[in-house]
Amino acid sequence: MVPMRVLVVLTQPPLPEGGAPGRVAIGLLRGLAAHGVDVQALAARQHFALPGEPPPGLPVEVIPVAPPPGGVVGKIERLRRPRGEIARPEFLERVRELASVVDLVHLEETETAWCDEGVAKPSLVHLHYLVRRDRPLGRPWRKEFRDVVEFARGEHAAIRRHRYLVASSPLVADALRAAAPDADVVHAPLSLDPELYATAPLDGPPVAGLIGTATWPPTAASMRRLLETVWPRVRKLVPEATLLLGGRGTESLGLAPMPGVEIVGSIRSAREFFQRISVLLNPIERGSGMKVKVLEALASGVPVVTTPAGAEGIEPGDGVVVEDDWERFAEAAAEILRDPAARLQRGAAARATFERRYAPEPATAPLVDLYERMAGG
Repeated sequence: MVPMRVLVVLTQPPLPEGGAPGRVAIGLLRGLAAHGVDVQALAARQHFALPGEPPPGLPVEVIPVAPPPGGVVGKIERLRRPRGEIARPEFLERVRELASVVDLVHLEETETAWCDEGVAKPSLVHLHYLVRRDRPLGRPWRKEFRDVVEFARGEHAAIRRHRYLVASSPLVADALRAAAPDADVVHAPLSLDPELYATAPLDGPPVAGLIGTATWPPTAASMRRLLETVWPRVRKLVPEATLLLGGRGTESLGLAPMPGVEIVGSIRSAREFFQRISVLLNPIERGSGMKVKVLEALASGVPVVTTPAGAEGIEPGDGVVVEDDWERFAEAAAEILRDPAARLQRGAAARATFERRYAPEPATAPLVDLYERMAGG
């Protein structure tokens, strides 16, 4: 049987230490290859992209994409193609060339949704999250308002223009079905390459941690909630515990110094960060889709305490404790921090859940089923 040929279009290069979409893109490509799909990826390298090259042997071509024009021309382009920054002529031309020799096109993330213009092959778009569930509109005269409106318009266009939609969580899938009753909507979880994540030791001092890009409002709010509400309660129960906060933008949050708290700031390796902690604490209150930091904790065998929003799309199990009451949240964190045996047991459960559900091959199985329907229809 001739293998199915698929072009995957990415917003950024797939990098082990890149942005969250780049990290999960590695798992996506590994999983499709494991299913026998003849996959070719095309990734945009935008002006703000993190440096680095994809892992050797990964079937990806990276094309630099110039920043969108400013002034009146830029405004007109944003009106015509909201969130279409990577749909520049040089990138679209290469998409069309590669699409001519494949069976279908997989558009990864909302920002790629305009990249199938002029492509005759069937295409799908994978939405990782829904912007209005992540961010409030805010005040109309602020830049944040304009950004959210543009994100929402781009999302709406992606949903409207595509018959086939993929969601990273059941909640996002249900929202897509409500917005597009005639679409074929599939839930396929995000994935990571397990070969990139060593199992954390968990046998050192009790160290909690939270990592993320603090310029993203849900992450910033989660960090503030952790320091202002959760961590003081944890320290009362486990005075010897320490907390690490890491990620771009954490230095500029204006967080007050607290006992037992270290603001790590930008870090070279997220994977190394997970080797240093005993538990991931993520008291996120707003945000849709799977949280890659939670997925990375599972891949590293690190137990997680989070909220229903933080555990969205994650299979329940002993590796992830879900609480929406801050007192119980702190107590769950303290139990893991002060009990090495519980820490090890929950860490092993976290890794087992990852391997069963979010390793590349099982995570991409729903996608392969969808590809077969698309190619046949």
